[in-house]
Amino acid sequence: ISYQLYRSTTLGNSLQESLDELIKSQQFTQLALQVLLQFDKAIKSSLAQRIRNRVDFRGSLNTYRFCHIWVW
Repeated sequence: ISYQLYRSTTLGNSLQESLDELIKSQQFTQLALQVLLQFDKAIKSSLAQRIRNRVDFRGSLNTYRFCHIWVW
């Protein structure tokens, strides 16, 4: 799962903004990065354990545009 999906949530945005302030003030730069990595791990683990839904897309194709490329 891509971290962009859950970092764009309200919780993720709030965390990033708070950590950005710490980094800009040059305090706890390394700690801020570790916190963000721990957040990524915790969200990934939580989603893997708690989310059991699945989505399937099905449909029909009415037209198909075929582009033939000739290579000489």
